[in-house]
Amino acid sequence: MSKTSSLILAAAITAACGSAAAGERVGDFALIDHTGAFQSMAWHDDAAAIAILPQAVGATDAASLAAMQALQTKYEEQGIEFFLLNPGLQTDRAAVAADIGSVDMPVLMDDAQLVSEMLGLTRLDEAVLYNPSTFELLYRGPAAGIESAIEQTLAGEKFDLISTATMGQAIDYRNTAAHADLSYANDIAPIIAENCAECHREGGIAPFAMDSSLAVQGWSPMIREVVMTKRMPPGQIDNKVGHKIKNEMNLSDEEMQKLVHWINNGSVVEGDNDPLTALTWPNTKWTLGEPDLIVKVPAQTIPATGVVDYMDIPIDLGLTEDRWVRGSEVVPGAPSVLHHIITTVVPPEGAPDFQQILMDVLAKLPPEKSLAIRTKLFAAVAAGERPDIDAIFREAPEIDVSAFLGGGGSPDSAGIAGFAPGNAVDLYPEGVGGLLRAGSKLNLQMHYTTSGKETTDETEIGIYFYPEGYIPDERMSGGVGNAFTINIPPQAKDHEMQLVTYVPEDAEIFSLMPHMHFRGKRMSFTAEFPDGSEELLLSVPAYSFNWQLKHELAEPFKVPAGTKIVATGAFDNSAQNPYNPDPSIEVNWGEQSWEEMFMGFYTWKNVEQGGSE
Repeated sequence: MSKTSSLILAAAITAACGSAAAGERVGDFALIDHTGAFQSMAWHDDAAAIAILPQAVGATDAASLAAMQALQTKYEEQGIEFFLLNPGLQTDRAAVAADIGSVDMPVLMDDAQLVSEMLGLTRLDEAVLYNPSTFELLYRGPAAGIESAIEQTLAGEKFDLISTATMGQAIDYRNTAAHADLSYANDIAPIIAENCAECHREGGIAPFAMDSSLAVQGWSPMIREVVMTKRMPPGQIDNKVGHKIKNEMNLSDEEMQKLVHWINNGSVVEGDNDPLTALTWPNTKWTLGEPDLIVKVPAQTIPATGVVDYMDIPIDLGLTEDRWVRGSEVVPGAPSVLHHIITTVVPPEGAPDFQQILMDVLAKLPPEKSLAIRTKLFAAVAAGERPDIDAIFREAPEIDVSAFLGGGGSPDSAGIAGFAPGNAVDLYPEGVGGLLRAGSKLNLQMHYTTSGKETTDETEIGIYFYPEGYIPDERMSGGVGNAFTINIPPQAKDHEMQLVTYVPEDAEIFSLMPHMHFRGKRMSFTAEFPDGSEELLLSVPAYSFNWQLKHELAEPFKVPAGTKIVATGAFDNSAQNPYNPDPSIEVNWGEQSWEEMFMGFYTWKNVEQGGSE
């Protein structure tokens, strides 16, 4: 690209992405608050306006805070929402919570300081009024002076940005000056290469490539938007709490700062050195390398429109000898229509009998508990009613739900990867494996959704074996939590649910994965130990149905027998949820995407490998 062309493009981007000035639209943004809740301004577009005041531990302007509390009392019922915002001065949420005490306002944690910069906040006594529907700034100035802008907004009046200087303590923006002259080659391209390019490349799963400086410049307004709204990268997790995650897929605060500051400053590219053009990718569709066994799923033709029923497809693997599995991978033939695959290994003797599984499970419970559950089951059957399965699992969390969902079986049995967007690989740690016995089959529950045009899917599953004769020392276990009863009221913005999964033996937890559908909003996982103490393992405050991610702990977490994994989550069945097919209806459990599920999938490895099944 010529220097002249680069400067022209830079000027256009600067005009589109600069910080707020009078009458300008500042854009959408999202932050996690001090309680761990995800606050997307677009999801608050049913509010008339949002009032925001800076907060800092030990330095919040007391008079401004008192003025905001008075305004909250007067206007909250009239559609004005109130937030505090910590402009990256502290990141310790417990300290922030202690500082605000009984103040009933969420504190948006702007750890990267980018939202504070975008709103033009310079002092701690400077409040803003923001329109979450148009993403416009309506007022910036003393909190005591915001009321007139609120009144004009509620009256439906159109007015230019009201901006009044304040004299409070200045906000220290630690990296703004240092990022005034960032290098594309040294500062920006490495961030794109590390976090974006694997998907945003020719043949990748992303809708466009970021494989050159020209492409990054052209897409820079969108890059800024998805960073500011936390839509990309798609990691979803809150990396400031819980355990460190191996496959985090989040940007650091400094990486976000560099990208946004570079874009705000014009996306200037210096010289001809372009590291992105030098990136190379393996010439294979298999991320784990060429498999030892490739399972070709029969081609499925998916119509352009309509509802496609779930398919159960049996596949004979043709194995004539037992093999120990190290890993497996699914390569979808048509990702635009393949929603998910649940893979079940069927042993040579055939699938287990559901009724027999239930009897075996009940036989392992304490006699009093087993008798109580049997009595309820038989009473429901005798009355011609459906048994309350959820109640049974709540009363006996030690029951392994996975046994009823195609799991269970021999503790040596291999698991084979399923598929959901962002989740297609299952790799055991070195020395851990599962046995795939001769004569075993796979049963694939395949869920397709229509895309507007007829599509043929030819999915493949790759299986990787340990060398012949090698028997790995350890086996992986795990569990599933599943709520079989779901009743989400119409227009509910945060319908909370909880489920418990029981860890029967001393174990090391390796991964956690939430699963919900279109209305899924958030889910967190807490370990409750037998001594009554608890520990947050993972928080997914911005769950996305489009990315069904299995979150792997950077280090396995050892828990004692009897630990409960408590999954707490919520659904957004309101019109503020852009993925909601119909906010006017009650939503219940169901397999289709417009119905709902509430599940947690876990992998763990028993410390004593010779223990119970």
